[in-house]
Amino acid sequence: MKKNTAFTLAEVMLTIAIIGIVVAITIITLMLNTNRAEFKTGFKKFISSVNQAIAGAIVNDYLDFGAATVGTMESTQSIMSMLSQQMHVAKTVVGSDADTQKMFKDADSNYTIFLADGMVLSYPQNAAGCTNFLKADVKKECAGIVDVNGTKFPNKLSNCQCDFPSGTKPEIYADNTANNNFCNEENALISDQYSIRFKGQLIIPNGYAARYALYEK
Repeated sequence: MKKNTAFTLAEVMLTIAIIGIVVAITIITLMLNTNRAEFKTGFKKFISSVNQAIAGAIVNDYLDFGAATVGTMESTQSIMSMLSQQMHVAKTVVGSDADTQKMFKDADSNYTIFLADGMVLSYPQNAAGCTNFLKADVKKECAGIVDVNGTKFPNKLSNCQCDFPSGTKPEIYADNTANNNFCNEENALISDQYSIRFKGQLIIPNGYAARYALYEK
């Protein structure tokens, strides 16, 4: 007598459940990789566009970004004014408002520039003259934060899971060349915010994560 074989309902349901789990994990991984790529692309676009704006201020308005001052639009030599004259700006904020509070923990003493493309630059109000790295009284360059997608989440600073020496702040002053554990694809936690520096006539990436996002191919 021939015996008929078939899958039971429980076996079919188990198979479907396993396939569903695999698909869900695959989709989450693809979404994370897509977000990482978009955040890195946004940061590269910001660095390029803002440095073009600085060059425009130098060439068109004979201004010196390396000696930029604090202040808002009232001072043509201020960082805010120089960038606002050369870029499409949606709004500027002195201190904090509802939007800056969503994005940054310490925006109360910052100037923040919201660009029309959705990117946001926030930097300290005491940034006078520290962009000029040739001045003898300048101890360090100004640091700031750029958020490449504005108020949209995750509003989190990119970082690297590296073994930094105790007491250092790698995302703010990452100059410890003795540490060779730099960012790579495994330990780089790429998000929508990056630390930047004003240095001379340029804005440059600050910290291992920002440099990784800008220069990693």
